Amino acid sequence: MSIQATNIRKRFGAFTALDGVDLHVPRGKLVALLGPSGSGKTTLLRIIAGLETADAGSGPIFFHGEEVTNVPAGRRKVGFVFQHYALFRHMTVFENIAFGLHVRRRSERPSPTEIAERVHRLLKLVQLEGLDGRYPTQLSGGQRQRVALARALAVEPKVLLLDEPFGALDAKVRKELRRWLRRFHDEIHLTTVFVTHDQEEALEIADEVVIMNNARVEQVGTPQEVYDRPASPFVYQFLGNVNVFPAGAFARVPAGAPGQPARDGGPVFVRPHDIEVTPDRPGADGVVAVVRYVHAAGPLARLSLEQAQTREPVEVEITRAELAALDLRVSDLVRLRLRQGRSFGEDYAI
Repeated sequence: MSIQATNIRKRFGAFTALDGVDLHVPRGKLVALLGPSGSGKTTLLRIIAGLETADAGSGPIFFHGEEVTNVPAGRRKVGFVFQHYALFRHMTVFENIAFGLHVRRRSERPSPTEIAERVHRLLKLVQLEGLDGRYPTQLSGGQRQRVALARALAVEPKVLLLDEPFGALDAKVRKELRRWLRRFHDEIHLTTVFVTHDQEEALEIADEVVIMNNARVEQVGTPQEVYDRPASPFVYQFLGNVNVFPAGAFARVPAGAPGQPARDGGPVFVRPHDIEVTPDRPGADGVVAVVRYVHAAGPLARLSLEQAQTREPVEVEITRAELAALDLRVSDLVRLRLRQGRSFGEDYAI
């Protein structure tokens, strides 16, 4: 079931939450709405679900070619998973999952036997077999989130919408659960949209990433496309660590990715792993920098440097073997050269 939303606008008083946003989610894909807080991600998700109404003048919303713009939330057949689970604490796991089926009109409600079969099938699917008699307070955060997901799936939705589904979990559980969600999606192939402000999360599990900023869509593409070929300085800086060098700092700016020509005349954006560090020798080229700190723990060594001319900080990642060969000490002078970088020209300001 594909999703198509066109020219979606939404204001809350003087605040513009969405300013002419278009969204297309192909059938069976897992799409991330990624952006900082206040960029409009959750508002867009809630409008798709029918929990919010777009402003007058907005375009239509279609589910697989069928317009649902004026269809109430309860009739859109959407599964919605909230960040904080929204489970009924006085109900067991079984009762929580079955809730959406029990409250249906009598003519649409499955029989008790059918409900029980569906719930147990979902418990197996989300790997919670044997926990149907427990209450939410007896579960871990990751288990509660899977109960919330099973409850959303119980009503057999056309699309699945998740609002910061892992935001309330600790880092270890969050990483485990998002990998589980990717495998889970590959099994059921249900069209899914999830909201997140975690760049690593979006890049790791989504088929396509929609990057939002200031109520607009900045860029849409696969994780590799948005990371390797950012469309704007905002996208470049939002997706991972980046260093910004002043225009003219380097004699030449290598292209940022295959098929992406370099542009001169503006600040130069460089990822930490795209900087080569060499000893400071007379006549050598590159930006002169001072070593301020060496972080040697982990698979890569991270260098905190300071540009000698501008005093601006620079973060660099090199291999442990490169660090050993350089034999760096705090206050050493080094030269920085680009493996690849990107300049957006004078049209963009930092």
